[in-house]
Amino acid sequence: MTRERAITGAPGLNASGIVGLLYVLSGAAGLIYQVVWTRDLVLIFGNTSQSVSTIVAAFMAGLGFGGLAGAHLARTTRRPLRQYGYIELGVAGLALLLPLSFGAIADTYIHAYTGAAPATLELLRFALAFAVVTPVTFLMGMTLPLLTRYFVRDFADVGPNLGRLYAANTLGATLGTLASGFVLIELLGLSRTAWVAVALNLIAGLMGLMLSRGESTQPIEVPVGRDTAAASTKLDAGGPRSLLFLATFVSGFVALALEILWTREIAEGTGSMIYLFVAILALYLVGITIGSRQYELRSNSSRDTVQALGGLFTGVGVVALVSMAIGSLPSSSIAPAVRTVALLLSVLVATALMGYAFPLTGRLVTRSASAAGPAVGVLYAANTLGGILGSFAGTFVLAGTLGTPVSILLLGGTQILMGSVLILVGRRRADRPASAGRMVPTAVLALAGLVMLLVAADPGLARTSTQNSVSHPPVPYRHTEDEIATVDAVGGTPGDRRLFVSGVGMTALTVDTKLMAYLPKAARPQATDFLAICFGMGSTYRSALTLGMNTDAVELSPSVPRDMDIFFPDASNYLAARRGRVLVADGRNYVRLAVNRYDIIVVDPPPPVESAGTVVLYTREFVDQSKARLKNGGIMMLFMQNAVTTDGFKMHLRTFAASFKHVTVVFTPGANGTYFFGSDAPMDFSRPELERLMSSPQASADLGDSPDRMSGGPAAWAREVTDKIWIQDSQVTAFASLGPYITDDRPRSEYFFWHRIANPDLTPVSEDRLRSSFRGS
Repeated sequence: MTRERAITGAPGLNASGIVGLLYVLSGAAGLIYQVVWTRDLVLIFGNTSQSVSTIVAAFMAGLGFGGLAGAHLARTTRRPLRQYGYIELGVAGLALLLPLSFGAIADTYIHAYTGAAPATLELLRFALAFAVVTPVTFLMGMTLPLLTRYFVRDFADVGPNLGRLYAANTLGATLGTLASGFVLIELLGLSRTAWVAVALNLIAGLMGLMLSRGESTQPIEVPVGRDTAAASTKLDAGGPRSLLFLATFVSGFVALALEILWTREIAEGTGSMIYLFVAILALYLVGITIGSRQYELRSNSSRDTVQALGGLFTGVGVVALVSMAIGSLPSSSIAPAVRTVALLLSVLVATALMGYAFPLTGRLVTRSASAAGPAVGVLYAANTLGGILGSFAGTFVLAGTLGTPVSILLLGGTQILMGSVLILVGRRRADRPASAGRMVPTAVLALAGLVMLLVAADPGLARTSTQNSVSHPPVPYRHTEDEIATVDAVGGTPGDRRLFVSGVGMTALTVDTKLMAYLPKAARPQATDFLAICFGMGSTYRSALTLGMNTDAVELSPSVPRDMDIFFPDASNYLAARRGRVLVADGRNYVRLAVNRYDIIVVDPPPPVESAGTVVLYTREFVDQSKARLKNGGIMMLFMQNAVTTDGFKMHLRTFAASFKHVTVVFTPGANGTYFFGSDAPMDFSRPELERLMSSPQASADLGDSPDRMSGGPAAWAREVTDKIWIQDSQVTAFASLGPYITDDRPRSEYFFWHRIANPDLTPVSEDRLRSSFRGS
């Protein structure tokens, strides 16, 4: 009789449940680490897509290589649960040491930043991210093959146990995502949130070691039952294993690329708050958990076929095509909230199918119970490799060249094609009638043809929601997509000009952005070097050049500066100006790493204040880093939008004022917000100097072409601006009072869920509201 070696002492019901719970904790810790470490590394490398993709690649590469190592260890170990316990403790130990590594690589990156070529910097980011993150994630990746080895003692249980493990880990990842995003980071801060993850790994490791005491090391011979032989035959009939590994690679590629593109699609026009991204990731994981759980409940030898796997792939592709159509709907035809919910439901359905597909593929590639761990490890590595390439492709190739809708169409078609191949091969291997096999590719081709016809009949299906909402010929209009965001520039009369980034209105043509150059120049008439962080329409950059200053502008999205000609007919003169320079970079990273020093630094963060990632331009650390780039007596200006509460306004002002000896708060004439000015030398925004600056023909033309331009001439303009000066120095301290700061570790303006519940008053500030709340002026 054919026999295979196995481990005695199959896990009992209680032990099985506890170990499953440990894997939930492990999954929660993994996602918490990913959230915290990504933020830490973004602060080092910059919030560019290259940086974020490098971090994700380093994280996932460790998981993939760990899966391969875990496959080998699962093949040879007699005590998989004990090995699992040691690995969890290893993850906790390395995670505790990781903050020290972040400091070391930050120093290395700073030294290389100014002198290295862009390609060299890219390689350096890749190497540094891998050096610090991959050892930890390598250990994480080893756990699935080991626990598969521990749980699978009979071939008939391969499917259900794979589904159970995959569901447990993704359930934990969901809980970790929700806990970190909605609770831990806000209440504890980033560093302490990481400590929570360390505690979860310690619990999982210690409990695993305790449970492993009852794990027998005595191998025995067990007969291979009929189910094993039948399944082996079914696998041979269902298709070669190489095709299944290719399929899971394709699945990983499509899944990660779609996650990036769906996130862009859902974030279009929503304001991109961090809670939206948390919800998308959590929903992605919930869908996988549901699918894995369903597979655990439904797995049997009659259902577990290659044809079924092909049907799942095809289903994912169809849902992707449906989501493309939903995402193209303009706000005039569907409420944004309804559109968002429909897209989220599409994501849930697709990821549930993905969640069902992975353990099914694991079952199909497994030939025996003892080979389950190694097979799953290799499968996991293939899926992870596909995910790495998919994340790079989704960010750098697809969105930036084809655009989000067309990229989703292409990925959906790829998934359908892979599904049809699986169905066709499965039918042929199972000796199904040839005519039945030919129906599958015919149906797929018909579906693809139908989609192409729909796109040809209505090109709006291949456009973003913002494109379909704001493009109205013959008004000048340009839509571009890059690795950062979608960018829509609308021209026309001065009052109609708008800039949208990810569907959110960034700015309009307003005198307020022009005065960001004039006001600090009036306080520092001898200023020669000016830095603008966040380009917008280019208004501040243009005004600084008009005033004769050497002007640098830093913008994260490469598409935004190219749209300046939509808003200013003479844009080419300023973009090519000898004194001007536009840098595509992360502004926060630039002030930390650059060696240039400036008389004036102006920061105009994108709205809304609470949008994900914007907080890095409001933290105490950023203000200190900007101050370090100022010359002696230099001025920093931070623009604060009106869309904050009084409590939030005070917190932002308190954070800004903590870095400077002298602070002045000025209301904007256009009523869009407030200027915070800070310097270590006294500031005098003198009316005569303002009038002198505004009196030149170039300055008068510059200030006079905005739809909200001030009335009168230079003398009236200077008087109106100086009348907007509100509080200074000790008055600022008295108004802002004592309270918490916004810091890199406590990004309070981004993570505000519980504070908002405790303080439900969302009334935004205004000049009248602030003046009436403090009569110190």
